[in-house]
Amino acid sequence: MTVKLLLLDEEDRLLLINGRDPRSGDTHWYPVGGGIEPGESLQEAAAREAHEETGLAALSPGVPVWTRDHTYRYDGRTVEVHEDWLVHTVPHFDPAPAAMSAYEARSVVGFRWWRADELCQTRETVYPPALGELLTALLRDGAPPEPIDLTHRAAD
Repeated sequence: MTVKLLLLDEEDRLLLINGRDPRSGDTHWYPVGGGIEPGESLQEAAAREAHEETGLAALSPGVPVWTRDHTYRYDGRTVEVHEDWLVHTVPHFDPAPAAMSAYEARSVVGFRWWRADELCQTRETVYPPALGELLTALLRDGAPPEPIDLTHRAAD
């Protein structure tokens, strides 16, 4: 179980992490987030991950918007995850990781705030691949009444 965070600033820009696969050297962009620890709620995991990966000290509860079951290859391993996605509105800030794991520290290259149209137009690798379109719909329509399952929509 993992939590993925759509951290949106006051101009609806989304914070993404630029990562590099240590084995292949391929680079990609992905949202803040990570594993949910035993006994931790989704919201507690979100706050912890936001702090560890970006230095954000306070995170108000997020709104569940998507879920996804996903299998991917990274660092020579096959990883299967279930993701619960939350959207959070945060003041714009400059990310400064507070407690990245050694694994994260060797793969994180940097951060960038992206507009939905930039994500739709980029030729860079972004996960999930349809993130620009998904974010555009979320900003246009608002949060769904129940989280939308992206498993078959945004396969990569």
